Amino acid sequence: MVLLFFTAVVNNFDRLSLSILAPTLKKAMGFGSVEYSYIVTSFLVAYTIGYTFSGKILDQVGVRIGLAVALGFWSMISMFHALAWGWISLVVFRFLLGLGESFNSPAGVKAVAEWIPTRERGLSMAVFSNGNVVGALLAPPIIALLTLHFGWRWGFISTGVFGIILLIFWWRHYYSPESHPRLLPEERTIILGQRGSSGSASKGLSMWQLLQHPLCIGFITIRFLTDSITFFFAFWFPDYLQNARGFSLAMVGLIAWIPFLAADIGGPGGGALSDWLIRRGWPSFKARRTLMLVSACLSPLALVAVRTDSIWLSVGLIAVLLASQACWMSNQLTLISESINRENLATLLSLTAIGGSLGGIVTTLIAGRLIASVGYIPVFTGIGLLHMTAFIILILTVRKTGSVLTFHKTTSKANSDTTLSN
Repeated sequence: MVLLFFTAVVNNFDRLSLSILAPTLKKAMGFGSVEYSYIVTSFLVAYTIGYTFSGKILDQVGVRIGLAVALGFWSMISMFHALAWGWISLVVFRFLLGLGESFNSPAGVKAVAEWIPTRERGLSMAVFSNGNVVGALLAPPIIALLTLHFGWRWGFISTGVFGIILLIFWWRHYYSPESHPRLLPEERTIILGQRGSSGSASKGLSMWQLLQHPLCIGFITIRFLTDSITFFFAFWFPDYLQNARGFSLAMVGLIAWIPFLAADIGGPGGGALSDWLIRRGWPSFKARRTLMLVSACLSPLALVAVRTDSIWLSVGLIAVLLASQACWMSNQLTLISESINRENLATLLSLTAIGGSLGGIVTTLIAGRLIASVGYIPVFTGIGLLHMTAFIILILTVRKTGSVLTFHKTTSKANSDTTLSN
């Protein structure tokens, strides 16, 4: 879990470097919010394209090799950003970065499903997801400090160096339970036995066969709506503080990490609480759903955050919003991991993540236009309504039978019902 956590830290640290440096780059290279939205969108387009093959590759070659290659690639591309000379060059570099980073989420969820039993998976998934939050927490002060003292290019170089260092540790220490050299036979038997039943009928499913399941379609739609919130704050929050609230780059470095610290609490807290409910006898789906409902009820705070005259109240409400988003994400990813056998898990994760990336693309393009013309109020208003909409879709999509989520579909490869279950 430590290695997975740090891959997520580096992943989001690389991603946040651009948003923190955006106002500086706009002045240095002479572009505006619309061009910036194109740069961000190029990352998300590549992220979406990457998901069409990253999950399948990970299911075939395994997490150890697949994530190692991806980590090395995106770390090198991060350092290449220091060579940028204009916004079009940033479009190219962000596109390549998105291809590499698309491997991180399905690899992490697949690794958690391989190592962690269901009753402990919510907290473990939250720890992995919160690596992204910690990356967002560390990025503002570190990148702002480097930029103020050495120039913006070192903000990009540092992120790539961190990734290369992590790659060395990853390759030396991460293995699957089947091949780990330091795992005792008894421990290996216990871990493999706690994975739960895979269900032979759902092995070998293609992307198209998975896409025919209402469960998969539902998760894609839900992530389309709610992943966009994570992308928005990752790409636009520093710009919001500087342009809407009048912060300097130094102030962004001092303040911008606070909401991400709240998210660092909300993710593990939500995952641990749903695990606790399961240990007390709650069905898995009911426990995850309950925490997601709590998160959805908090999301309308965005409407207040953007309208208040108090800077500190705005930052505080955004902190609560990001904490609820982290809680939502940890339980959502856990729910997905418990809905299919591990042989197809990375592929399912990739398909649902495509929905999230598409949501990020749409949000980024709309946000760029709205912010340039009328400001942040319409954007925050839309954000405040997305979680509850997604929760309603979840309830309408999922048919709960006891503690098992079942969606039956006859595939061309199997003449029996395929069951996606936890």
